[in-house]
Amino acid sequence: MGQTEPDRRGKTANPRLILAVIGLTCGLLGSFGLTACTNSLPEKPAATAPAVETGPVVAESWPLTGLDRPDGGPRRPAVAVKIENTASARPQSGLESADIVFEEMVEGGLTRFNAIFHSQTPEEIGPVRSVRPMDTAIAAPFGAMLVYSGGVPQFEAKVKAAGLRGYNEDEALGASYRVNWRRMPHNLYLSIPKLFEKVGIEGVPEPDSAFDFARNGENPTVVDAGVPAGQILVNFPSARVRFDWNGSKWQRVDEGMAVAARSGAPLQADNVVVIKTTTIETTVRDAAGFPVPETVLEGGGQAYVATGGKVMDAEWYKDSEGSPLRLTDVAGAPIVLAPGQTWVELLAAGSFSYQ
Repeated sequence: MGQTEPDRRGKTANPRLILAVIGLTCGLLGSFGLTACTNSLPEKPAATAPAVETGPVVAESWPLTGLDRPDGGPRRPAVAVKIENTASARPQSGLESADIVFEEMVEGGLTRFNAIFHSQTPEEIGPVRSVRPMDTAIAAPFGAMLVYSGGVPQFEAKVKAAGLRGYNEDEALGASYRVNWRRMPHNLYLSIPKLFEKVGIEGVPEPDSAFDFARNGENPTVVDAGVPAGQILVNFPSARVRFDWNGSKWQRVDEGMAVAARSGAPLQADNVVVIKTTTIETTVRDAAGFPVPETVLEGGGQAYVATGGKVMDAEWYKDSEGSPLRLTDVAGAPIVLAPGQTWVELLAAGSFSYQ
C-alpha cells in the first residue's frame, strides 16, 4: 500500500476518517442552506506540456514540375502520350498541360512528341500516333502508362518487355476515341480520367522527381551562370524548331508562327533542354520506305539548358533505359531548373544555335 503524508502530530492520517469528516461537514452545511461541497480530496493541477517549437512548413511540390502541390494533390501515376507533330495535326490538344514534353526524331527527319502528364489530366489529348523504339527509354524513368495508337509488333513488344503498362487504341478503347472534325489518321484522342477509370491505377506508383528545381527563392542555375538569349534554334533534318523568349517563358514557334494549343493556350516552356545524341537504324521501314530510327538515350553527352532568357552549356547522363535523365554543368555540378513545364529536344541529327 502507498503511504500518506503524516499529520501535524507526526502520525499517519487515516484517509477514510478524513473523508468521513468532510462528508459530515458538507451535510451540516447543506442543512443550513449553504452550498454543499464534494467529498473528494483536492486534485493536483495537471502539468502543462512545454511548447514544441516547429520549423517553417515546406509545401509539397509536383515531382515533374517542382510547382506547389496544394494539399498534397491526388495520388496517381504519370501518363506518357505519343502526339503527332505535322501541319495536319496542328493545333494539338493537351500539350499545354503536360509536365514534360519530349520531342523526338522519327523517320524522314520529322519529329513527334512524347508528352508526360502527371500534375494535370486533360480530357482531350492528341492526335495520338504510333509508338517508336525510343519511347520506352523516355517513359520508363517515370514508370509511366504509355498510350499510343499502335505500332509494329516489335516496338509494342519492347514496351511490354520494359515492364511498362502500354495501351494501343484497342486496349485504351473508351478512353481513346476518334473525333469527326479531323481526318484519319490524325483524329485519335485520349482522355486521361477515362483511362484511369478503364484500366485502374490501384498499386501503380507515382513518378519520382525528374529534375532538380529551384526552391524557396533559389535562382535556377542558368539565371546565374548562363548567357542572354532571345531565341533558341533546334534544326532537325526535316523540322525547324524555335523558342522565343517573351520576357517570362519560351514561346514555341513552328514555321514562323507562334504556336498555341487547340484550347487557345500558347505553347510556352519554362525550361528548354537540348540533348545532343545519335540514332541507330532499326530494320523497320515506314510506308514511304524510310528506315525508322531509334534515338540513343543511354550514356551521356553534350547538352544545352535555357531558362529565364539565358542559355548555358551542360552535360546529360542516363545510365540505362529506366534511369532518369540527369543534367550537370560542365564542371559536374547538378543544374537546377525553374519550376514549371520543361521541353526536352532529343537532337539526334541536325544543329543547335541561339541568338
